Amino acid sequence: MKYDGRKRDPNISICGAMDWITKTDPEKHPVRFLASIWQQRMQTNFQLSVSLSSKEMGQLKTLRLHLGDLTEDVIEWMLDKVHWWQFCQQIKAESKDHLITEQPDIGLALLRRGSLLRAIRSQPQNTDSDLVKRIDEREYQQIRGLLLTFAEGKPERLAEIEAAKTLSDLKKLLNEMMEENTGDSTE
Repeated sequence: MKYDGRKRDPNISICGAMDWITKTDPEKHPVRFLASIWQQRMQTNFQLSVSLSSKEMGQLKTLRLHLGDLTEDVIEWMLDKVHWWQFCQQIKAESKDHLITEQPDIGLALLRRGSLLRAIRSQPQNTDSDLVKRIDEREYQQIRGLLLTFAEGKPERLAEIEAAKTLSDLKKLLNEMMEENTGDSTE
């Protein structure tokens, strides 16, 4: 279509009638998809109609970058009144002077994502859940990658890393390597 010099009608979208809300495909528009979940759950569980600002959309994007494929399930878990309260209690236990909010806040979830994952893990009903298993697997892979880098090609350390099959084994090995490294640096 060739431009004829006339002004465009602001009521007609160039892309048709597609609003960003309709572009919520989890594969093509993952942040918009997460935003739609956030808005739906806030309406359903907290009776709040929210419109996300560009800052909050950016925070969702960053949260997704940090949590990866866990993000949707973590948001679903967090946007339950009881779970939000448990998350806030986890924050209070870890940091006495941290401000918390009555309603879920994307910025707080992003800032305290470690506390959020610990809150999910700490609930007895979650111990065998698929989400907790995926959280543990993610942490296992992160620590394993860190240990492989930290081992610096030492065959005995690499063998220990390969022998560690559980998350607790890897954490123990990480602590040993950190103590060993700290001891070397103080000498």
